[in-house]
Amino acid sequence: MTRFSAFGILAASALCLTLSACSGSTGTTGGPTTSASSGASASAGVDGSTGATGSTEATGTGGTTGSATGGTTGGSTTGGTGGTGGSGGSGGSGGSGGSTGGGLAACTGSQVTVGVGQGGAATGHLEVPLLFTNVSGTSCTLYGYPGVAGLDSSGNQAVQATRTLRGFTGGLSQGATGPSTITVPAHGRASALLEWTDVPEGNATSCPTYNSVLVTPPGTKTSTRIASVQPTACTLQIHPVVSGTTGDQQ
Repeated sequence: MTRFSAFGILAASALCLTLSACSGSTGTTGGPTTSASSGASASAGVDGSTGATGSTEATGTGGTTGSATGGTTGGSTTGGTGGTGGSGGSGGSGGSGGSTGGGLAACTGSQVTVGVGQGGAATGHLEVPLLFTNVSGTSCTLYGYPGVAGLDSSGNQAVQATRTLRGFTGGLSQGATGPSTITVPAHGRASALLEWTDVPEGNATSCPTYNSVLVTPPGTKTSTRIASVQPTACTLQIHPVVSGTTGDQQ
């Protein structure tokens, strides 16, 4: 029979424990850490947890507010550009466009009636101011040129008046570069000068006579036939609307 001493047993046990401690240890479980390639951070968390959602970009800036109606052009209608969203984030939305400026509204066809003032003549040039009366109780604005056509005896348009800033007898002031917005008070008036020549040019021996003129206030689609104006005209010009009743801006 083989005998084992108590010392031997203890030594063997100690050796076994030592060998167990020396064996390779198992690593802790954990997912790899990754980072977003662009934009806001959207990294995956340790131990396989889900990364935080990327931040939302700022909302785009809206257009600026425009100036009064009938004046200079209103505010920008294009909104600001939205920000680009990062990985995991949403992009910002574009801002809304600027609103049309406040102030007086443009005169409508139902607000304005058309008439004529006192005409005149000078060295082959003739003129008559076209009067625009605001028959409403609210001020409004007119801008630019009225439409004017010479009509034949059948009422058909035979010629369109040429639009010019100023002619021989009047129109805008000297040096003016363009029309201005004209405020027409309630029951007030504005005017534009219709001007023509009765002197034949080139090989012409006479000028045509128009049976009447058709006038459309600026910015409207309402036309009025003026039978009392029957120009014998080789050239026909219309100047922009101005304040007052003479059609001439001094």
